[in-house]
Amino acid sequence: MVSKKNFLLLTAAASLLTLEACSPARQTYGYIADEELISAIQPGVDNRDSVVATLGNPSVQGTFNQKTWYYISTSTTKQAFFLAKPVKRDILAVHFDDGGVVADVIRYDLADAREVNPRNASTPTRGKELGFFEQIFGNIGRFSGVPGGGAGPGQ
Repeated sequence: MVSKKNFLLLTAAASLLTLEACSPARQTYGYIADEELISAIQPGVDNRDSVVATLGNPSVQGTFNQKTWYYISTSTTKQAFFLAKPVKRDILAVHFDDGGVVADVIRYDLADAREVNPRNASTPTRGKELGFFEQIFGNIGRFSGVPGGGAGPGQ
């Protein structure tokens, strides 16, 4: 039998564990910026090799313009089973000229973010769209149990 004192201790411990499970978890992803290293990158002086030697490889390169490198860091908080919410985002964009020399270094943060609403359209596919029953019963009779028989590949 559990004494009243032990019951209170168990209840208090369970309450603390429950409260701890509800506390937000903070995580940081991506490039961790070192301000001293970033300030060492000089437009007109540094090139791609020196940027890699100083900052490391970029998180991503520009999709349509390979002359821009991005170093991205994001900090999020997540509470229980809810989606993670970004609380801080740092983006360092290093732009290069045609000769591979740094042309500009720009900083972005969460305030520069824009909401993107993707279209909810679907891509049409070629061919016949099968109904529910056609999908379920479409293969009946197409294959025979005899080896080499039926409508298998190459026949």
